[in-house]
Amino acid sequence: MRTLLQAGALGLALAILVGCTRAERPVNAGGSVAQADVVELKVESVTRGPEGLTVSYAVRNGSPREVLLVDGLPEWGPTGYVGLAPERAYVELSGDGAVLLRALVPVPGSLLVEAPEVPEVSVLAPGATVSSRVVVPLPLRTSLPYPQGPEATLELSAVRELRLRVGYLPDASEARLHGTTEVGGRTFRTAEYDQVVTLQRLLDSGPLSLDGVK
Repeated sequence: MRTLLQAGALGLALAILVGCTRAERPVNAGGSVAQADVVELKVESVTRGPEGLTVSYAVRNGSPREVLLVDGLPEWGPTGYVGLAPERAYVELSGDGAVLLRALVPVPGSLLVEAPEVPEVSVLAPGATVSSRVVVPLPLRTSLPYPQGPEATLELSAVRELRLRVGYLPDASEARLHGTTEVGGRTFRTAEYDQVVTLQRLLDSGPLSLDGVK
């Protein structure tokens, strides 16, 4: 999949924003979240079932231009790349907090990799809304493209704060895109790491209620 050549620390921070589900200013390489007024994330339900924890959500593009959602996460098998996993999310655990992330995770500055893991992107037209969901197995386990140290595990009953974050690029015309992949009725395209890591912004759900879910 890729070779880790040098150890380092992954600094994907858990930023605390209450009640805001929008993002507009660029995020930094540490993954912090800014606020916005045109692209909106709405979590519709959080449920628990045989597959694990499911978070259903919608993203609405209220801007006058096409945006790119960075939500085509890859799936890996024993022999390498398998394809896109439309319901996959990265999982970051910190204490009793959990973040489900559908976005590009920047390569830590202290790490060298053979090739960065770049999710594929999908176009969201002006005024359009796309509905999706993430499904993660339980108990929650750390799942990041550049793991550092032992895998952490967290029972859902122990989670005190759960968030969903979704990456997007605010102007599709600024990105160089290659190829197409059709998955679940949606079209995904390959973007370049340097552009995505520079232009990506994050939508943050704020703390999600787990009442009746645990």
